[in-house]
Amino acid sequence: MDKNLFSGAVLAGIFLGVPFFAAAAQDARPPSPPVVEVRVHVSTGGRFVDGLKLEDFEVLEDSKPQAIDSLRLVRGRDVVFKQENKPYEPRLARSYTLLFQAVDWDPKLVEAVDHLFASVLKPGDSMTLVTPVKPYYLQSDVLATRPAAVLSKSMQDVLRKDILRGGGEYRNLINELKRLSKAIGGNATTFQEDMESDPSTEADGGFGLEMQIDRYRQALMKIEGMRLVDEGKLLSFAATLRAVPGQKTVILFYQREYRPEISSATMNRLMSLYEDNPDILGNLMDLFQFFKREKTFDANRVKRAFADAGISFHFIFMEKKSQRIFGGTMREQSEDIYPGFTEIARATGGIAESSQNPAVSFRRAAAISEDYYLLSYTPGAYSPDGGFRTIAVRVKGGNYTVSNRLGYYAR
Repeated sequence: MDKNLFSGAVLAGIFLGVPFFAAAAQDARPPSPPVVEVRVHVSTGGRFVDGLKLEDFEVLEDSKPQAIDSLRLVRGRDVVFKQENKPYEPRLARSYTLLFQAVDWDPKLVEAVDHLFASVLKPGDSMTLVTPVKPYYLQSDVLATRPAAVLSKSMQDVLRKDILRGGGEYRNLINELKRLSKAIGGNATTFQEDMESDPSTEADGGFGLEMQIDRYRQALMKIEGMRLVDEGKLLSFAATLRAVPGQKTVILFYQREYRPEISSATMNRLMSLYEDNPDILGNLMDLFQFFKREKTFDANRVKRAFADAGISFHFIFMEKKSQRIFGGTMREQSEDIYPGFTEIARATGGIAESSQNPAVSFRRAAAISEDYYLLSYTPGAYSPDGGFRTIAVRVKGGNYTVSNRLGYYAR
């Protein structure tokens, strides 16, 4: 990797909860109503609708109609049309944050990165890459001074290396769970990787089984600790980006997970077989708490924070084929992730897609962030009480799909 292209650890504060920006000095005077920006994407049949005018839109805040101050049609970094009832100069600087939560390298990500540098990023944009290992910041001058192909190759090398490195321990734990699932189910084979030299896999009077179940539980606990999505970190991330001026796009690539579990048939058989052995029976019962994941963040709270920050958030759920194991089940694990991030995407005017080709989904997400209407209005009867104000945008005279951020906090 060319060290002049990406610098690491710039956004470490996002994940450590360290604020980047000092708070502004408090003004004793009552605050004036803010000018509220609303980024709106209008489509029909999957195609962006241009040519709309200010009078085609309606904006409601907490269900109350608002007078629209200005409209701009933005394509990429350029305003191609504008109307104003009141003068207003929005900040159109663009920042992109790409986050990758993956343990296996997907070659289709090469196409996504190529498209990013060939067709999305322009000189003057800023971009942050967050891999499973650490964040990197693309220095502001390189988009104007380095060829897109060089930048793309550099990012691909960094991303591939960090996904493989960051996912190494996770993959080792998954392999251990596979081996233990086979052993606990009595299906260990003669293959070398199936713990042929591990004495704890021998079912000698129940002692080996107790050891296996304990090791299985410990491996599950380690995996849960590694992949935990923390609400506090998501809120801190949103708060940090709120202070960044301009138009902010965040795209999360999240790879589908499959976790080896002891099959229900094996669990029932073992519980029947060892019903008189309270130690083994208790250990088996303990495993059930790990087979169901609870939500680790409040989607409603997080989506409001992302909407308030003016983030256009896109969630790309990278599909992955399951594997079969004897004596166990490869169970898909996304019940605590997929619904929450889907809600966040919809609440910020973004998309949520499940796809076997992340490059195609990325193109759609990038297109939505490229072409949009930017509306502004000054809320009537404004009160800075800290409450959340909902925003609804309607387009007259057509069967359109309209997406925009959910609202903002009145500060």
